[in-house]
Amino acid sequence: MNMVFERAKRAASEFSDKVVFQKIDTSDRNVFLDWGISDALFIDNRQLRIGPPPSYEKIKKAIAKRVKKL
Repeated sequence: MNMVFERAKRAASEFSDKVVFQKIDTSDRNVFLDWGISDALFIDNRQLRIGPPPSYEKIKKAIAKRVKKL
């Protein structure tokens, strides 16, 4: 299981209806070819760099920052 996916899903759930969590399954080859990347985390169409997996707190902070601007 993808650690970043699980952390992001959990963090997004804390913001209830203010956040839409969308999973894109890149295990499908055509989807992978469309996106050109197998694992990434996007917050409001901006990729969060994930070198070493970001902590739950970092992901939650990034989401909170964007939600605050709404």
